[in-house]
Amino acid sequence: MKRITGKRLKTCLALLCAASLLGGCQGQKPEETPAPSQTTPTPETENMNAADIVLKNGIIQTMVSEDDRQEAVAILGDKIVYVGTNEGAEAYIGDATQVIDLNGAMASPGFMDGHIHTPGAWISRLYEINFEGCSTNEEYLAKVKEFVEAHPDYKTYIGGSFMLNAYAKPDGTNPGPVKEDLDAICSDKPIILSDVSYHSAWVNSKALEIAGITKDTKNPAGGVIAKNEAGEPTGYLTDGAVNLVRDVLEHEETTDEMYIEAIKKFQEEANAYGVTGMLSLDGENMAAYKTLADQNALNLRIRFASTINPPTTPEEAIEKLNAQKPYIGGLLTGGTVKIFSDGVTEGATAVMLKPYSESAGMGDNWLGESIWDYADFENMVLALDKEGFQIHVHAIGDGAVQQTLDAYEKAVETNGKRDARYTMTHVCAIEPEDIKRNASLGVINALQFLWMYNDELCELEKAFIGEERALAMYPVKDMLEQNCIISGASDSPVTNYNPLEEIEVAVTRNCPYPELEDTDMTRTPSQAITAYQALEAYTKNVAYQSFLDNEIGTIEVGKKADLVILGQDILNCEPKTISDTEILYTISDGRIVYQK
Repeated sequence: MKRITGKRLKTCLALLCAASLLGGCQGQKPEETPAPSQTTPTPETENMNAADIVLKNGIIQTMVSEDDRQEAVAILGDKIVYVGTNEGAEAYIGDATQVIDLNGAMASPGFMDGHIHTPGAWISRLYEINFEGCSTNEEYLAKVKEFVEAHPDYKTYIGGSFMLNAYAKPDGTNPGPVKEDLDAICSDKPIILSDVSYHSAWVNSKALEIAGITKDTKNPAGGVIAKNEAGEPTGYLTDGAVNLVRDVLEHEETTDEMYIEAIKKFQEEANAYGVTGMLSLDGENMAAYKTLADQNALNLRIRFASTINPPTTPEEAIEKLNAQKPYIGGLLTGGTVKIFSDGVTEGATAVMLKPYSESAGMGDNWLGESIWDYADFENMVLALDKEGFQIHVHAIGDGAVQQTLDAYEKAVETNGKRDARYTMTHVCAIEPEDIKRNASLGVINALQFLWMYNDELCELEKAFIGEERALAMYPVKDMLEQNCIISGASDSPVTNYNPLEEIEVAVTRNCPYPELEDTDMTRTPSQAITAYQALEAYTKNVAYQSFLDNEIGTIEVGKKADLVILGQDILNCEPKTISDTEILYTISDGRIVYQK
């Protein structure tokens, strides 16, 4: 029997979901270094080969510092060879040079994403049940029915992703979707559908039967089996409970060709967003990206992270990560491992320092629960840190954040201080004292700015932990004022990965979408940051997180030519228009990979 552990479910469910591969380039903590980036032509440079591409008459935001703005850039091969004035750029123009008059447009380092599940939603869009554009139970079921009828020979039906809000009750409780609705469509084959967080699943009775889940089955560590008043499983599972089903179902395998097609679609979309690099949580499928890289068809600079879950031992984790070495080179780097410290707030599995509300349905003293025993979690962090891997921890609740910082402190104490670039992603809730520890340890915080306005997910968080605590989440300004390092991330396909939308939310703490941006959907606007700080997060700080700060992240001579050309100056425009900015060009590794 095949198990759902292959490419399709890892992408679709990415539930509980690299590195001593080549380690990473050494670099310094990102900081304002107002050194000039202009290169004055000399006789030697005047006689050098002409550039392949020259950009002139632009606003070149180098990101070396906020006030370092130039007019022109010259690119030769995959490198930047000149940054400075229009007059100085003339020395780099030859007969074959492609000269692009920016006519006042803005150039920035290419956007990057510090935590993304590639190839995003494209596996689901191409090959599975896809709920995009749906928001009600009736709409979800219509999509399931349509897909099942169109694919009668499938062994298992996979897809997503649904919003838990569709199942909220007037009293604030939320029991989630029920198996009976899926049974009415298909009762003889299993169905497993993820929610938008990819931490919960909706299954039918056949899936529960195959997994052996009954009214007598106890909740696994870090997971919940929702049950009705009669004690029967409802078909709604969270975190660790999803594995009970996932690990035993047969499924249709996604071929290498299908997977590569999904990556191509993803990178085409990414380039249209101005994205040139990322930390990908698809470390188990590096061979597909290597195939594209070998064909010179990869347009994204990717650092891979592989996910380690219990009961994996440190020895097994190290063996798994070292096996990825053959896939590293060129645009592909590794050296990062992801570990879960908790789950999600709306699943009542995020680890909190104060109890959840009773409406979470877990009693009056529930703090959440990790899939890891803390001693095992700490031992894994210490072992992987000792081997030189970069640790990247999923931590949403303030309790999980505290435990992760404890483990990082223990790693420094035990293994010694090094350029480890410890990372936490999400960091939704954090205590003031832990903000100080976070900064002291130099932890990089890969944050999802699209989560920081009062949207449907915020409403779920209010229901589960109360409005005051929910609105206190994401204290980004406080973190920056304490010198924490913030990198921009999306966690796509949980939410969209358009950096311009994320930068706008960082500045406004309000909805970025035209139909709603003039309404008050703000979430603690006092924690808004500047557009420059947000642009830093999605450029130079992700480069630093990825050990690539000596190669990319700023527009400087000698660095790789990863740039995005924007239709307006996003640092000096009406904030609510940031997400409306056109992407005119995306340049990756010296190649124009997108042009409007």
